[in-house]
Amino acid sequence: MKKSTDITNRLRKVRVFIGWLGLLIATPFFIWGLLGLLGLVPSMLQVFGISGIRIPASITIIGLLVAAIGFWDYD
Repeated sequence: MKKSTDITNRLRKVRVFIGWLGLLIATPFFIWGLLGLLGLVPSMLQVFGISGIRIPASITIIGLLVAAIGFWDYD
């Protein structure tokens, strides 16, 4: 019985790590977007253009999906 709880605890720690990793991936683009709206840094549209905005948007969505998987509590 102890072995299964040990594996469960390890898997939970790995899932939480994956969740934080996903948030870490998405956070810079959120900060960049807010600072770009305030005019403190060049906006993503200025850097990537209209068609290139898919690049930071895709990275942000991937980070949020990874975070959702990592923080999903299916117990």
